[in-house]
Amino acid sequence: MKTYFGNITKYQYLLHTILSFALVFASVMTVSCQSQTSAPAPPITGGGTPLAPGEPEEPALPPQIEVLIDGSAFIPATYNIPVGAIVVWYNNDSVTHTITARDNLFDSGDLSPGDTFRYTFEQSGEVEYYCKIHPSMVGKLIIE
Repeated sequence: MKTYFGNITKYQYLLHTILSFALVFASVMTVSCQSQTSAPAPPITGGGTPLAPGEPEEPALPPQIEVLIDGSAFIPATYNIPVGAIVVWYNNDSVTHTITARDNLFDSGDLSPGDTFRYTFEQSGEVEYYCKIHPSMVGKLIIE
């Protein structure tokens, strides 16, 4: 094996040179990236109202409540929910059902197996509902 400089072959010298340049390049990039400052954010325009201290930036999403339809029953049959909650009924049964409020507040129409129906409850009170196809299937929501 022919030596290039002392005991170093030309391949070792070439590798050493490449690694040295890579180390210098990485050092320069690290220093230059640390010295950069981001531009200030543009002012917000458009007539919006500034947030009060401690006010959340995003409005809180209403809770989503799940009721399953399975075995020709609403599960759970009775549910306490907060005002503003969204109730989602999932038909996990093998037959078609409906979700119909006794006071005609809502009616899902026919829900085939795998279908869903959702409704947002914006006032407190009690809502009783049933399945028009299977009237013995009943449920109740207590909105507080």
